[in-house]
Formats: sequence, structure tokens, C-alpha cells
Amino acid sequence: MNKKYVIVGIVITLAILGFLLYTFGVVHVSPKNIKTSGDTVNAIRDAASSANPVIVYEPGAGWVSKESRIYKNLLLHFSLVFPKDLKVREYDDKTSASTITFEDDTGEKGFQIFVVPYTEDYIKTERFKKDVPSGVMQEPVDIIIDGARATMFYSKNDVMGDTREIWFIKNGFLYEVTTYARLDSWLALILSTWRFL
Repeated sequence: MNKKYVIVGIVITLAILGFLLYTFGVVHVSPKNIKTSGDTVNAIRDAASSANPVIVYEPGAGWVSKESRIYKNLLLHFSLVFPKDLKVREYDDKTSASTITFEDDTGEKGFQIFVVPYTEDYIKTERFKKDVPSGVMQEPVDIIIDGARATMFYSKNDVMGDTREIWFIKNGFLYEVTTYARLDSWLALILSTWRFL
């Protein structure tokens, strides 16, 4: 008789777990994909021991669409929804900066987010020249990204050619989002899902 209750309890537990995974998404934690060096290694290890720093999961019921996924980075304090066909990669440039790329298999569609610690209230000319060697900032427009003031503009770089850039400061970080100029409207939809954590 006791075995019967144990089996029923296991079945009920598995059913509840299955329902929760379907409703809230299947979580794929990927801290091993973060490449770090120097002082950031210990910081990331500490964060990973208390909470997973990077989480990518499939949305279940109630999310934007089954054709999208959610990227959440607890260390860099943001999340966003992105098309399911994009692959996410994280890079470390051997400093405190991070780059996250979202790109399809063809390389035709994608964007990148460059994040660096930043204590200023505005973007200084020196910072802009460092990150945009071409010095091109065309048609700047002020917009809002989840309550933060941002500047959206067209630019150029040697690798991508004409680009669309959105820069903003929040929580001690400078965020620089870049895509091809032709993907302006597509990126706008993705950035409308940006949330600060």
C-alpha cells in the first residue's frame, strides 16, 4: 500500500514539474560559455555560485512567441527577447568589457551588444572616438530603452559598413548595440523587449 502512494506522489511531482517547465520555459544555463580573464574570473565565479550569470531559455506560454527566446545576463543587468534562429556568443576582450553577439547561420542577420563599466553620466567624446574610429554619427535621435535615455544613430565601420547604433548608460555600464543599417526596424522590435534587471 505504501509503494502505491510513493508511485502516485512521484507521478504527481513529475506532472507538476512538466507543467512548470512548459509554462515558464526550459532553462539552459550557460556560464561555461563565458570567457573571462584577470580579475573578472573571481567576480563571475562568485556570481555563478549564488545565481547563474547567463540564462538563455525557450519561452513557454505567455511569452512573445514560440519563435523567440529570452536572453538574460545577471552580471550585466539586462534581458531581451530575440529570434530563435540567432545563435548567442559571448566574448571577453581581456578587459572588463563584454561583447555578446546574436547572429543567424548565414551571417546576414544579427546584432551585437558591447558593454563596458562606465561611471560618467554622458558619453564623452574620447569614449566615442575609441569605440567608433570612423567618428561617424549621423542622424542622432534620442529614444528611451526601458526608462533609460539612449541615442540612436547611423555610423560606419570597417567590418560591417553602414551600421545602426543605439548607445545608453545604466547601472554603471555603457551599452552599445550595433547592427547593419538595413536591419534598423528589425533591431527596434528586439530592443522594445529590453529590460534592466
